[in-house]
Amino acid sequence: MKKSIIKLSTLIIVIVLGLYSCQSKQEDKDQKGQPNETGTKKKESVQPGDVVLSQKQFDAMGIQLSTPELKNLSDIVKANGFIMLPPQLKADVSTFVGGVVKSVNVITGDNVKKGQILATLESPDYIQLQEDYLKAKSNLVFLEKDFNRQKEMLNANATSQKMYQQTLDNYNSTKATVLSLQNKLTLLGISFKNLESGQMVSSIPVISPMDGYVQKVDINVGKFADPTLVMFQIINNNRLFIDLQVYEQDIEKVKPGQKIYFTLPNQNSSQYEAMVYAIDKGFDNATKSITVHARVLQNKMAGLFPGIYVQGYIQVGSQKVNALPNEAINKEGQVENVFMLSQIKAEGENKDYIFLPIEVKTGISDAGYTAVTFLKDLPPDTKIVTKGTYYIVSEEQKGKDVDSD
Repeated sequence: MKKSIIKLSTLIIVIVLGLYSCQSKQEDKDQKGQPNETGTKKKESVQPGDVVLSQKQFDAMGIQLSTPELKNLSDIVKANGFIMLPPQLKADVSTFVGGVVKSVNVITGDNVKKGQILATLESPDYIQLQEDYLKAKSNLVFLEKDFNRQKEMLNANATSQKMYQQTLDNYNSTKATVLSLQNKLTLLGISFKNLESGQMVSSIPVISPMDGYVQKVDINVGKFADPTLVMFQIINNNRLFIDLQVYEQDIEKVKPGQKIYFTLPNQNSSQYEAMVYAIDKGFDNATKSITVHARVLQNKMAGLFPGIYVQGYIQVGSQKVNALPNEAINKEGQVENVFMLSQIKAEGENKDYIFLPIEVKTGISDAGYTAVTFLKDLPPDTKIVTKGTYYIVSEEQKGKDVDSD
């Protein structure tokens, strides 16, 4: 009887241990993602700092992946300065002889051509100038005949040398006066040829000396325009320059012929090009810098105007480095990182993309790419987010906000 009780107790213990073992195995299967009692899978836990995007989010955000590229990037010298207009392409328009404004034919911002009439002036002085020319021209005809007659008489010993010389002096003096008046009439836009045929005018045109556009108008109808007044200012932006201030430690690196990329403070997405053509010989002790002059390349000049502040990057050398597009790099304070594709989890037709931030050290930048050095070794086929980093950073921030709550 006693042996029967011992056998029964042993059987009960074996049965209990067997049931416990089966339950443990089932729990282990559930934790490993195997079907549980409800027939679903339990997701693996996401590591802190990971960013998870669904396939729908991945597509909507336009995420693009790539490996770092080996690129030949230029070493640069950063310098700031201003857009300059050469003096040949800027004109202040005045008059040589003052007059009252009769009409104004252009306004600020108008495009004008060389020789186009900008305004007209009128004054009695213009009529007086034409009268002086006609009188001098008539007198010159008489003196020329008298000079020729005195010359013939001198050859025939019928006149004195003194009389001949006096006639020659009068003739040359009047001839010089006629030439002077002709030049004045030409400068005022009055045709002396038309004047000799009887066409006298009381007004003169103010002519544009170059192609360009009107930047300034400082006259109005009825205003007296004297020779010291700048009536119009015409500028032509077809050729622009930039002057950059390069500091003492970088002066030896800069040479004529080097390429420059520059941006405007309010247009960081737009990049323009220029070429160094001259470097000042004088050093500015006040700023510890020297001025570098560069021509703006004409393939892209829209939005550029004289006087605008620019940030320039002078290419002073080149080197082959691992590089990523600028938008791939996220900077938070002093820390710079990129996002690596850690894994892709697929459940049926659905995919989850898991990204991990990787700290990097950046180097030179050129043509939209920046040199990067990874602070830890990564497999050569590691995929890095090259487009859409901004959206991943936003998702990462959402995760931090949820954790803090």
